[in-house]
Amino acid sequence: MTASDSPQGTAEHGISLMLGHPDPTLLLTPELRSVMQEVLSSPQAYVGLQYGPEQGTQSLLTFLAEHLSREQGISVALANLMLVAGSTHAVDMLTRLFAGPGGVVLVEAPSYADALHIFRDHRVELHSVPMDDNGLRPDALEEQLRRLQTRSTPASMLYTVPNFHNPTGRTLSTERRLQIIDLARRYSFLIVEDDVYRDLFFEGTVPPSFYALAQGEGVASVGSFSKTLAPGLRLGWLLASREIVRRCIDCGTSQMGGGANPFAAQVVAEYCRRGHWEPHLARLRSVYRMRRDTALSALSQHMPPDVTWTRPAGGFFLWLTLPAQIFARDVKRRALQQGVEIAEGSGFFVNPSDGQHNLRLAYSYAAPDELARGIQILARAIEQVKMGAED
Repeated sequence: MTASDSPQGTAEHGISLMLGHPDPTLLLTPELRSVMQEVLSSPQAYVGLQYGPEQGTQSLLTFLAEHLSREQGISVALANLMLVAGSTHAVDMLTRLFAGPGGVVLVEAPSYADALHIFRDHRVELHSVPMDDNGLRPDALEEQLRRLQTRSTPASMLYTVPNFHNPTGRTLSTERRLQIIDLARRYSFLIVEDDVYRDLFFEGTVPPSFYALAQGEGVASVGSFSKTLAPGLRLGWLLASREIVRRCIDCGTSQMGGGANPFAAQVVAEYCRRGHWEPHLARLRSVYRMRRDTALSALSQHMPPDVTWTRPAGGFFLWLTLPAQIFARDVKRRALQQGVEIAEGSGFFVNPSDGQHNLRLAYSYAAPDELARGIQILARAIEQVKMGAED
């Protein structure tokens, strides 16, 4: 289901705590609407409606190079960047070019469900690495790498969401990132860093990116405007070494496609050039921080004492763990009967049974009052399932 399928805060059956989409009311801001109209009325619209350069629209690449250099304290050249049609395009392309059928891809347990779908489409061999409250465990990663090496099936790449992880909301520490980079160099695999939530922090500072810590080598970092501007623009970026970017530019889909959404890129470049993006990001942080706090407050107030959850410092999600006798599928079914949609944990694991006692809660989409009411209903559904399990 997409955001257009249902109005703000509701899904077909009522309140959605499942949709990890931006708040629809924050998408078409007056500034974005004005820039769209101006670009459409300008001579450059004719250029934007044609095929564009395979690497992407120059004006937006220039902005991103300056923005990323400044925000992450690194030196980003244009040759390190490529525009993509959202993070999905980048993950799909990197999987095809750097893993391919039969290649070994490592993922977190749990991991982003749609990324798992992409990997399965490419018929790669998937292996998961456990997480704890501090994110991906480097010790477990090394153990997995040793097993694969013994089998003579080395890993091609590691896919990770290090900041405000989807689905758990966890953030990986700088120390662990450095340990993982060391493992990537020793075992020769590519780190694919899905960093689309980086700008949506609520407190503290975000750890340096894998790309920055690795000084641009052996890491492909993916960013997107989908979470911070509008997913319908289908626009993001790939940040990597010149060699990786060149390989992506030269691949068949890039050569045939004519660049990622040239017209949308013109609009976003002008929007950013006028200084609209940073104030918009500040507003998003304030709105989503309040939603996060609403969710945490409602969970503390209503949830049974044997249910636990993560406390994200940014992003869209938190992760619930149910007691051993309660199954997520039963809670999901009972909550849906009462008008609340929630994502069952099994879809986020390579081995679905690993998530049978977990739920992902998205606080980005539902309006605050519906968010609080939906969590209250969810808590009641858990209690009802527990009573049935005890009978």
